[in-house]
Amino acid sequence: MKESVIYKVFKRQARFSVFLLGLLIAPAIAQADTFTGLKPASPQPDAADLKPGLAVTYYGVKVNSIKELEENMGYMDGKPGEPIPMLNYQVGNGNVLTANSNDMVGAIIKGFIKMEQPGRYVFMVHSNDGVWVSIGDKLIYEDPDVHADRFSDEIIVEISEPGWYPVHIKYFEKKNTATLELYWEAPGFGELDYVPAEVFSHTGE
Repeated sequence: MKESVIYKVFKRQARFSVFLLGLLIAPAIAQADTFTGLKPASPQPDAADLKPGLAVTYYGVKVNSIKELEENMGYMDGKPGEPIPMLNYQVGNGNVLTANSNDMVGAIIKGFIKMEQPGRYVFMVHSNDGVWVSIGDKLIYEDPDVHADRFSDEIIVEISEPGWYPVHIKYFEKKNTATLELYWEAPGFGELDYVPAEVFSHTGE
């Protein structure tokens, strides 16, 4: 039997063996959401203007939800941070993403993701605390409140047109541990892994 995407993630990362056991005894995995109609950036960004990674703006906030983060953004200025090369952060009690703080951090992350060929992409998000993810101007996932490390279900995205797609992520960490990871299985690749750094870019705007 073909292994599920979730099984492959947990098998590859031994540190999640306890979670894998929970999945094996669970009655079923929820039906994956499928998203179509994502919009590529228009116009497509000029290669000469692109910089590696994703742009990020940080907010020093103590919040319990993405909604509260958005409310705080309405009356306070954020601070640009070092670009985020890729979303592979499970930092324990360390600094959150590329910020210089390890607690009470809000982050607005923007840029582009390159989907080089049409077809079926499978994404998964691993987060702690709240997260909101939009690709191609379409919300594909949110887990907006305080929570311990947990994975999304499979998120299936059908792409009809190759190119650069806008990415917009809202994220916060309240206290203690922090995690923000984005996985995918792209067409032609049979295994879920981190979305690689080379498919992320931003223009600095």
